[in-house]
Amino acid sequence: MDNLTPSDLFSPSKARQQRAQAQDWAHIDSWLSYKYSGRSVPTFERNEETLKVLRELSTANERADEERAILERIEREALKELDEVHHHPNDELLLQTLQSNLPPSGAAALSALASTSIALNTPTADPETLAHALIQHTLTTQTLTTQLAHIDTLHAYLAKQTSVVRTQLHGLQNNPAFLTPSTLHRQTTEQTRQAKSLRTKIRDAEDKLSALQSSHARNPTLTPGSKHAGSAEALADMLEQQRALEELRGRVEGLEKEVSAFGGLPADREMARKEVAKLEVSVDEVRRRRDGVFEDLVGG
Repeated sequence: MDNLTPSDLFSPSKARQQRAQAQDWAHIDSWLSYKYSGRSVPTFERNEETLKVLRELSTANERADEERAILERIEREALKELDEVHHHPNDELLLQTLQSNLPPSGAAALSALASTSIALNTPTADPETLAHALIQHTLTTQTLTTQLAHIDTLHAYLAKQTSVVRTQLHGLQNNPAFLTPSTLHRQTTEQTRQAKSLRTKIRDAEDKLSALQSSHARNPTLTPGSKHAGSAEALADMLEQQRALEELRGRVEGLEKEVSAFGGLPADREMARKEVAKLEVSVDEVRRRRDGVFEDLVGG
């Protein structure tokens, strides 16, 4: 309450916050004094972050103390019950009498019965209970042995398949047939350049043809070379230009098809090689599937 400012006196929320912090600090001081058992508590900076950490530490410590107290009480009660159940006044005398009057074979049998009961963790040494526990342990052991054998077989199969896949992968990575040519990038660039050049030529030819058609439409009897449009020479020139235009268009379409085959490849050469290798593997799988279907058809 000492850090209240005059403005806080007129703010109920700030006053409540200050009172809560003061109560928290009082609890922390009491807890630290108890933990240090009369020794002087080390000095530390008193701020909100320190208060938060100490409050969490105090809560966790108190919770741990409560859990430890509960556990100790349960252990004391369990020990008391065990003492009441297993430690009767006549037990030791009865055991000594049995051990002194039993023949060696009987003492060995009694020891074996007690050891079996302890090993099987049964509450009594009754032979029928021990037999049922032994049968249950045997069934569990056989089930676990079978599962372990199955897991070992599965592990061996997976290891074999992993080795086969690694061998195939190594073969694919080192097979020249699946390697991308080193000139692929240069060829793609050259074909793209040629396609652009031919596309420009086609546009020029189409512009010339459009101009020629426009001129013929304005003057159907004359061409730019002062030739009659219906003459054999004019028709031959037009057919030649049309044929050249069709050839250029065919070359451009062919180059575009060749370039489009590499259109989905990455720009990086190594990445392009890997992508081509994957596609070739897919093609081989499809080819093998096709051959298998054909062989089944022929065999049937």
